[in-house]
Amino acid sequence: MLISTTGSRAGQTRAPMERIYHIHEAVAEGRLPNCSTLADELEVTAKTIQRDITFMRDRLKLPLDYDEQARGYRYTGDVSAFPVFEVGAEELAGLFLARQALESVRGTQLEQTMREVFGRLTRSIEGRVKFDWADLDRAFSRKPGGVTRTDLKLFGKLAEAVLQRREVEFSYRKLGSDRSEKRRLQPYHLGEVDHCWYLIGHDLDREALRTFAFPRIRALKLRKGRFEVPADFDGPAYLGGSFGIWTDPERPDFKQEVRIELSGYAARLAQERRWHPSQQLRALNATASRVEVRFEVGRLEELVRWTLSWGSQAKVREPAELRQLVAAEAAKIG
Repeated sequence: MLISTTGSRAGQTRAPMERIYHIHEAVAEGRLPNCSTLADELEVTAKTIQRDITFMRDRLKLPLDYDEQARGYRYTGDVSAFPVFEVGAEELAGLFLARQALESVRGTQLEQTMREVFGRLTRSIEGRVKFDWADLDRAFSRKPGGVTRTDLKLFGKLAEAVLQRREVEFSYRKLGSDRSEKRRLQPYHLGEVDHCWYLIGHDLDREALRTFAFPRIRALKLRKGRFEVPADFDGPAYLGGSFGIWTDPERPDFKQEVRIELSGYAARLAQERRWHPSQQLRALNATASRVEVRFEVGRLEELVRWTLSWGSQAKVREPAELRQLVAAEAAKIG
């Protein structure tokens, strides 16, 4: 299936590949078009059409010749290998999800940049209309939750610091604190967890690894100092040690097994979803209406919130510390 993001755009400059597809169709259908007729159809100059035809002959190696008697172009050989963009089910889903990513940044400074990037990705397949985006919007949708706002310039500076291994300093306000404090950091890694970006690096004042939520970083400055990332540091693995984002900086490699029993609708959902790379599932009865979910994580705080979200459908089996934390938090509710 050949697709496009737009239909005909009369009066506007057409993308080169859109013109080439139009020329190819006209020639393949035996219409014997020439530069003048094609220029009128595409609303460009005859010189532009001639450049397109030269490109089709020299670069795409198409057997395109001019018929003096018919005063038009024809193919003199097989063109079944014409380079088209074949879009199947997986590619179609990928295009839709890429476009949906724009919605998550609507109204932020990232929106225009994302639109330009998506435009460059789809520009080369314009002009082959088999459906429009409205059809997809009626058929599919997604509802992201808890998306944080992202400052494009700040993110760019942080990305530059991570890639160039430049030390940074910034103002940071921790959760639960009523004031910001200055932090100096060797930034190792940027990671996204639950629609929020986090910066991981070596805190120069505390001499330990620390994690910072991107939305709470202010007044970022790149320092002259350079550094080398330790050979044994692995950003994705570091984040994988926590259920969400919290990792014990004093024991980054520490992990403990968590076992939680889920029943009813929670048990059904557990069989359909994956919340953590270490997740394992064991049915506790024949109908799997009761299951045990196992995780290996470093800290328990985020699992308290997750367990409470299931209400009476969740029961902590191990460890005892998590059972106590959940019970204490539940007692404060209401």
